[in-house]
Amino acid sequence: MKRKVSNDVFLFCLAVITALLLTGCNPEAGAVTYEIIYPSGNTKNGSVYDETAFVEGTSYSLQWEKAEDDKKTYDYDLKILDENGSVLYEYPDIGSETMRGMLQGDALIWVCTERWTSIHRNGYAEGCLKECNLLLIDLRDGAILFQEKAGENEFYITSDGTRCYFYDSGKEESEKLFGLIKIPPENAGIYYRDTSDWSEKHTVYTFDYAKEPDIDTSKGVETRIRFYILEDQIKAAWTSYESIGNGAWEYLEKKVYEIPIRESVVRRLP
Repeated sequence: MKRKVSNDVFLFCLAVITALLLTGCNPEAGAVTYEIIYPSGNTKNGSVYDETAFVEGTSYSLQWEKAEDDKKTYDYDLKILDENGSVLYEYPDIGSETMRGMLQGDALIWVCTERWTSIHRNGYAEGCLKECNLLLIDLRDGAILFQEKAGENEFYITSDGTRCYFYDSGKEESEKLFGLIKIPPENAGIYYRDTSDWSEKHTVYTFDYAKEPDIDTSKGVETRIRFYILEDQIKAAWTSYESIGNGAWEYLEKKVYEIPIRESVVRRLP
């Protein structure tokens, strides 16, 4: 004999399933977000959706444009623009909606193009970085002197000489075989890859946490790591977006780490 399910039970089940689906389809829900702050004050975070991106230390900019076969490949072309907005160089299929660049020496620039799976922001959400493509380009003739990829969730911060620095958020403690095997946590850290041996990771600093430090963000609506790029160090500031009264909100610093990145001798690019 078939039983008729009441409307209340049906609606309850539908609400639960919908909530689970929304959570599963939104990988950045509740995730920590990232922000890069350069010496000039230029900032890059997930709320920036401009079609052009600055190249720190220069008057040039980067521009993306959908590739001819983008409907099949989802690829973008990369363009470098001069101070007047004129196209200097164009590179097919290596651009992205999320890009940034910085000067290295007199006429070289590092360009970072990224693919993110984030839904509600233009990247910069922890756990949503699919791929990072790094290029060293000579502005004198447009030649690509170096090009390599970094893997999933390897968040590029900056470059110094031949070294490219990344942030790894670490892994929390986990279990396998119904708790019979415990996998210890892996603390977050900053490491670099060198252009001369890209496959190797060289640890620079290990944080005292995995995923997130022990800080009070209970009054905040977003937790963000701000990476300040300084002359010889990276400053990582954990912040919480909170009300400070009178309708004003700010990112309040909860914990700050200062990480030296320049050794006494750093091999320089030409």
